[in-house]
Amino acid sequence: MVFGYRIYSLSDEEKHAMRVLLDWYPLVAQWSVLVVFVAFQLGFLLSWLANKGLEYERPRSPSFNKRLEGQWTWLRKSTQAWNRLAWWTKKDVISGWGTRAEWIGGGLWTVWLLYLSIAPAGNNYIHLTKNFGAIGASQLPLHYLLAMRTPYSPLQLLTRLSHEQLKSSHQILGRIVFLLFSLHAACYINLFIQMNALAKRIQMADVIFGLISIALFAAISTTALSQIRRWNYRVFYISHVAIANILVVPLYLHVHHIRPYVWEVVIVNALHLLSRFIAHKTYTGTISILPGTHLIQIRIPLTSLSSTLSWRPGQHVYLSLPTGKHYSASLSDQFTLRNKTNPFTVASIPVKDKELLLVAKTLKGNTKKLSELATSLAKEGGEAPSIPLALEGPYGASSHLPDLSSYDKILLVAGGVGATFVLPIYRSIVEFRDSDHAGQPQVRFIWAVQRLADTQWAFSSSSSFEATAANGDGDADSNAGDEGVADGLAPTTPAAVEVFVTRGAASALPLGGNGEEIELAEDDQLLSLEEEMQKPRPGVVLKTGRPKIPAIVDEVFSRGTRVAVVTCGPKRLTSKLRESVEQWVRQGVEVYWHEETFGW
Repeated sequence: MVFGYRIYSLSDEEKHAMRVLLDWYPLVAQWSVLVVFVAFQLGFLLSWLANKGLEYERPRSPSFNKRLEGQWTWLRKSTQAWNRLAWWTKKDVISGWGTRAEWIGGGLWTVWLLYLSIAPAGNNYIHLTKNFGAIGASQLPLHYLLAMRTPYSPLQLLTRLSHEQLKSSHQILGRIVFLLFSLHAACYINLFIQMNALAKRIQMADVIFGLISIALFAAISTTALSQIRRWNYRVFYISHVAIANILVVPLYLHVHHIRPYVWEVVIVNALHLLSRFIAHKTYTGTISILPGTHLIQIRIPLTSLSSTLSWRPGQHVYLSLPTGKHYSASLSDQFTLRNKTNPFTVASIPVKDKELLLVAKTLKGNTKKLSELATSLAKEGGEAPSIPLALEGPYGASSHLPDLSSYDKILLVAGGVGATFVLPIYRSIVEFRDSDHAGQPQVRFIWAVQRLADTQWAFSSSSSFEATAANGDGDADSNAGDEGVADGLAPTTPAAVEVFVTRGAASALPLGGNGEEIELAEDDQLLSLEEEMQKPRPGVVLKTGRPKIPAIVDEVFSRGTRVAVVTCGPKRLTSKLRESVEQWVRQGVEVYWHEETFGW
């Protein structure tokens, strides 16, 4: 007897009955995820019905107050309660340890899979041991589906979430599968010890391949730890992809009854590779370093027939390290194109600007190599030459954003290069609005940067943004001489970009986190650049100091309004914004929140 379980000698009929259960319960475990997808669809339906039911009560202008009582008061209160609950579930249990929704969802799914492993086994130890492995294997196809980048993934279509938003589910399910496989391996090793057969069994092929599989799972789980990702992202990514593809071989050779799930994984991997191949294209563009900054700028002109003109604001692509060739069939170049990549948000509106603009901060790894390449390509007094650039995409959650123009007010907050995501969304709201339509939302865009030079990619003399701003909501005064801490007052025009400069201009710029510093320009060049940037610019309000987020949020929010908040930037900035917005969510204000993050 082992922990209340017995090791039985079974007849052929009993073995057949156990095999039927061992095949049936993993199928139940695999297909029970459909309940989750049905819940998503039900949630979408209820949300649509609630919006339709409350639509007539919403004022045509945010200056009017909604009626406090009415036929649909119960629905409005129910919606507010649901919004507060949803906001509560999205908060971290402990900073960096996942949200409450992730813990609750992961916990419930773990309990369900453990129940399916334990319930049919009775007190049969061997049945329990086999169940752990079979149930774990049944989750592998779903685990690999959650890692698919393509927007045509069935999971993304069913949940309306991008692969960045689904990655936490991928990580959680990976831990659950590793737990089940670990229990499977531990129970079998204990069985071999109990039967004095350990030395003999570990020499057999099925056990050897099983041990290899569990060792690979341990390796992939270790390299996926946040500490490893922060230490060296490339080690995590390449090892993760390589092990995930190698793993199917020992799993297939381990035992035959899990092979259907292994074949499903192979099919998912093949479709994923095919989708990435289709999304991978080569363009011609220039790469340069913005003067006085440690920002890389990549510009790719587009033709009128380019398919990229249909890309949505805020989407991102994966840029490969340039090989100097438009196409190479060598395995090393193909590996580089697929795996030595970095995500870059498309900072332009392709259909309007007729170009792809990519901007990123120079850190370590690929961005540092790109910076070195830009330096080597630079010519004295001339423009950077065009080179072939391979992009994979577009991807991103922006394709799932709601119609922001349906909200009463919109608050956009960006920190540093986070504006590459927020600025295109801001431009799409302002530049494509219907001036003849009443009740347009009030828009406020806050952008905090360390140095004013960091904004030159957005407000350069050739920027299409300025031309549009000049013809948009009127001239905006530039407060370039505004001294002291920013007071957080409303901008001159509701559509003006409020740029908060938090640091002085002329200083060495840090590169990465190792303390290394480089001088990107002489002090006088930096100062002249800052002076040039401080000239009055249509649609821009300059302020010094850090933005007072709580005060800004209080000015934007009011009772009876629907507010959309979109943010991208340093964690300290977005956390402060979330805390300030939460106070209004608790008061019943309807808030749409989207925070753009990258964690792969």
